[in-house]
Amino acid sequence: MMKRIVILFAAALALLCSCEKPDTVIDEQSPEYSGRMTVIYENKPFDQDNVKVLVEFNEDKTAVDIQLCKVKFVPAMPVRIDVTIMDVPVTETEEGVWEFYGDGITPWAMGGPYDGYRADEFKGTITSETLDFTLGFYNTKKKVNYPTTYSGRL
Repeated sequence: MMKRIVILFAAALALLCSCEKPDTVIDEQSPEYSGRMTVIYENKPFDQDNVKVLVEFNEDKTAVDIQLCKVKFVPAMPVRIDVTIMDVPVTETEEGVWEFYGDGITPWAMGGPYDGYRADEFKGTITSETLDFTLGFYNTKKKVNYPTTYSGRL
């Protein structure tokens, strides 16, 4: 019996460790953009203005975390949530523009991985003044994609 408990504990610990957030920390010091987010819902655009998005590069600037603050993805969504897409590979161009791309990323929301959705073909640019990106939020249960765009300024 004790052996089973130890095995279950080890499995639970391994599962928790595999879901750990990276060392990058988004906080009040992170660059803050404000702009328009558009989600295509039932073939119609659902626009939200003044959406705040925070950006934080990892220490060696090879990846970026992007947090969408207090957003809704469909008009009937009863609450607004913060959604963070983490560890997206990023590279700097010769012109000083940061380009990022990631696919099949599980976003974080409400304190942990948000497995019901996936960020597909997440790509965009970061300049000294702007943040622009597109992605598809894919509902893994309903098998529906919600194309999403964002354009913001510092």
